[in-house]
Amino acid sequence: MKPARFAWLLCSLLAICAGCQNAPPILGPPGTMRQQQLNATFHDPYTEPDIGPEVVGGRPREYQKPSAEPVRSRFVWDNWLRR
Repeated sequence: MKPARFAWLLCSLLAICAGCQNAPPILGPPGTMRQQQLNATFHDPYTEPDIGPEVVGGRPREYQKPSAEPVRSRFVWDNWLRR
């Protein structure tokens, strides 16, 4: 086997074995209760009352009062700064 071909094969095998080792597990546990609550707050799928007409009964009891718009706009920035 030619040395260049062997080097290419070795690099390919190393890349395949290394893969995405730092990726979070897809089928793993969803996290602690606090992590799940923060994730649900960040990815709030319910309608916002300040951008359209209010949908009565459209939100679960625990999410009746969504985060204010200034708070929603700072989620990513504050998370990046670890505030």
